[in-house]
Amino acid sequence: MSHDDGESPALRSGAVTYAVVTAEARRQAALPRPAARRGREADVRTVRWWRVRTLRSFSGLSTMLTALVTMCLVLALCLRFGSWILPDAWYPLLVSVALAVYGAYRLRGAPGATARALASAACASGLVPRRYALVYDPPWGGVAVLVLFPADGGDDTRPDAVLELVPQPQPWRRFLGASKRPADLPVEPVGTLELRGSANGLPMGVPWIDGQAYWPKRSYGPGELTGQEGRTMMARLLADAAEEEEVDS
Repeated sequence: MSHDDGESPALRSGAVTYAVVTAEARRQAALPRPAARRGREADVRTVRWWRVRTLRSFSGLSTMLTALVTMCLVLALCLRFGSWILPDAWYPLLVSVALAVYGAYRLRGAPGATARALASAACASGLVPRRYALVYDPPWGGVAVLVLFPADGGDDTRPDAVLELVPQPQPWRRFLGASKRPADLPVEPVGTLELRGSANGLPMGVPWIDGQAYWPKRSYGPGELTGQEGRTMMARLLADAAEEEEVDS
């Protein structure tokens, strides 16, 4: 049974440990989810940040460029075919202008600044090794969440951070209902990663797994995990694990 009321129960034992979270990560890895679009992103360490697909989209630059191209095409059609096409051209032209303005606003505002900060953090020289467990919020088709643990801990170690990641792009050919569900993260459900740039103005930095950067949308540090919001989030992530524990008992 799945919980979707936002008030999912915590584990009956109350222990959110490495062993519990990794077991849930492996269970969720077998659930059906849309696959991410094939092909790796450009390496932000070797190209400008705006050449990285996720950062370009997140910053608003993709929206602005697409709108500008559409504007140019509409204006070219107007020049080519004359005034008779204007009644059909004004609406797409108006939408394109609005999207171009919106994209420029995002690029010059907080989204653009965040994209540049993420790129800087991902290229930072210092790195911190971490163990991770990959779960989804909610587990039946939500966004990817990396639960981080100290690299040298045991099975009873508690998480010290959680990173909610920017959703992965889906293939163009989507199965029925997939458009509303984030794609699966193409990594192992349990493993190790390198965390870079935690001192560059970002709470937890950017995780690298198998040579690929995965971009955090939100970070929860140790203090936030012990607060009400952090406890509620962990209870929600492990709600199905709690239910299985009750059944087994």
